[in-house]
Amino acid sequence: MTMSGSHGDDPATRARPDAVIAVISVGAAVALSLFGDMAMYVILPAQHTELGLSALQVGILLSANRWVRLLTNRLAEVVVGRYGSSLPFALTLLVGSLIAVGYAFTTAFIGLLALRMVWGLCWSFIRHTGVMTTVRASGPRRVGRLMGIYTSFVQAGFVAGTFAAGLFYDRGGISMAFLMAAAMSLAALPAAAIRPSRAGGSVARLPATQRTPPLPTRADIVLTIRGFVVAFVGTGLVVSTLGYLLRVTFGTEVSIGTLTIGVTTLNGTLLAAQYLINGIGSPFLGAAIDRHGTKVAQSAGLIASGATLLAIGLLANTAIVIPLIVVFFASSVISRISIEAQAASAGPRAYSDLATAMDFGAAAGPLLGWIGIEVARSDAVFWLGGGLYLVAALAGLASTSRKTDGA
Repeated sequence: MTMSGSHGDDPATRARPDAVIAVISVGAAVALSLFGDMAMYVILPAQHTELGLSALQVGILLSANRWVRLLTNRLAEVVVGRYGSSLPFALTLLVGSLIAVGYAFTTAFIGLLALRMVWGLCWSFIRHTGVMTTVRASGPRRVGRLMGIYTSFVQAGFVAGTFAAGLFYDRGGISMAFLMAAAMSLAALPAAAIRPSRAGGSVARLPATQRTPPLPTRADIVLTIRGFVVAFVGTGLVVSTLGYLLRVTFGTEVSIGTLTIGVTTLNGTLLAAQYLINGIGSPFLGAAIDRHGTKVAQSAGLIASGATLLAIGLLANTAIVIPLIVVFFASSVISRISIEAQAASAGPRAYSDLATAMDFGAAAGPLLGWIGIEVARSDAVFWLGGGLYLVAALAGLASTSRKTDGA
């Protein structure tokens, strides 16, 4: 793809209008597709007894889509590479909306499990198309900024889907919540149709010479390990256990100056801060990644995240952990965006491998985090997470630079 401007141009301000439109449209489509999935995460944990489901069945249902993606991410990469993204993207968006309709009328565990597994397949295609469209529209010197814009739209889908599910459930019950989620998901189809013909070639098939990628290099393996660590620690260990760790540290209430708030409110506020950083901060953090390069940003983000988690483990019984958690969320965003940008820039196979590693990390993290709490000290999560981040950073510093790096 021909880049406009010279190397002296500011990549944060030289993105072509058609590229920005392509990223916004695909980001909006991906965001809208999430409404049904977010409704499941909001409704099932609170209302599973009404549906006749056990707590164990809820855990299986909410994780089934992630485990399925360990197999379907590669399928998405192969199908899109061979046939293009337009038809698979539209079909999986449509099926995703129909799955939300199924949630409204199916209460049997087996039926819901089947729907969750099909959603995992759909999400492999939807996510792959969204990220690869963004990277192909951006060019190497704008990839961080446009990935940041795309990420902000996807995060808006998480937030809006979560809020809408609770609102519609309170107004009309389970069926209304899922049917409205289905309607919002269906709105992704016209958003996905806004695909400028020259905005990155997202609908094109791969050349035949690119359909059989070479074996992974050491740099590919290191990048995959880094992606696993970011998902395993950030999405898995920290987020899933944060409420418990705050309760152990502060008790039922937290006093900040003259203000006293419940620990559950604090946990919700910190998790909301994570979404806020992801949603609002991603375009600005992405522009910073473009200025310094993906490898520098990865190392800086991993080291900062690791050091912050180790500091939280060391200062676990003090109020300083609250701002440190916010710092961790910001630095982990830098790590994740730069890792995804580099992998997608390296090609569909590299991104497919990364997505699978991150899905595995996100699925395994909560389980191992709670096992760690059960058999060790409550702050073991921070020590383990910080150590893994630093190991991932050091491993990358020794790897060979890739030609596809944005630096």
